[in-house]
Amino acid sequence: MDIIQRIDNLKMEDEAWELLKSNLRDLEEPKNVLLVGSFGAGKSSFINTIITALTGKYDYYADIGSGSKHSTTRIKRISSINYWRPKDEVDKELKLPTFIDIIGLDPQLSTSEDDRTINSQILNLVINGQLPENADLLDLGKNLREGKQIKESTDGKTPPVDAIIAVVSAENLNGAIPQTLIDEIYVEANMRKKQIPVFAVVTKIDKCDLSQQNLERKKNELCEAINITPDKLLLCSNYQPDPEQDIEKDIDILKFLIKVCSPHLQAVELEKIEFEAPPPIPALAALYNTILDDRYTYIRVQALKVAVAVLVVAFFLSLIMNLWYKMKSYTVS
Repeated sequence: MDIIQRIDNLKMEDEAWELLKSNLRDLEEPKNVLLVGSFGAGKSSFINTIITALTGKYDYYADIGSGSKHSTTRIKRISSINYWRPKDEVDKELKLPTFIDIIGLDPQLSTSEDDRTINSQILNLVINGQLPENADLLDLGKNLREGKQIKESTDGKTPPVDAIIAVVSAENLNGAIPQTLIDEIYVEANMRKKQIPVFAVVTKIDKCDLSQQNLERKKNELCEAINITPDKLLLCSNYQPDPEQDIEKDIDILKFLIKVCSPHLQAVELEKIEFEAPPPIPALAALYNTILDDRYTYIRVQALKVAVAVLVVAFFLSLIMNLWYKMKSYTVS
């Protein structure tokens, strides 16, 4: 990168940062941002990447791992107290978001036949702040699979979620998008108790082997699946420990956060319209209808009997007449 390009990028970073700060100042409270995705999608790494872009310093704000076991098995809230220590006194007052890291959801626990899957139950509990800090989600999922019910408690609940970021790994874009899991995210964010702004991130973009055309197609498919506009989706490679700062990556992340932290995109409590059951039919009217139905049934049965009797009589009359004619013919001859 030449010096002119670097200067231009630094200017863009400053502009993005100023826009983000403007949004953060306009917020009444810091937003609680939930990251949701399947196991290994890179949720925890992306949280570390966002904070690195904000602070210029990498750290294990969210624990990361490798292999086939969960590194995150609980609710972990990472507020600005954990990562925001600016020298500027004015910047200390900025309402930076709290990131909520949870266990990677298993797409196999999402089924199109079941309206209340294990994943949807976990999402609903987290979204509505009905679980305490550090709740063991691995144990929760195990007990929910066994059909156990959670004991109601008002102690130690967490604030509800204000925005959701669906995280998908670019390594999985070659296959089918986990549609049932995406559908559950959509339902929990739009159709239960609240309507919550949803965004998306495709992580590990540096490991994607798709062509630019196919990547753009997959991006559009993912946006359609989640029902978001393309500007609410970020393609990103995560920072690794001891990273070399990437100004262009930071700018993209800051622009993404501008939308996530917009004071105009807020979670809204859905006002469900109350309905009454249809008025019952009065007892007399119901009795009359029953009698009337019985009367019509009786008339139909009697009419059928008469019709059968007429047919029988006609048959025998016809038989008798034939015999009479034969006997008459025989007598004459």
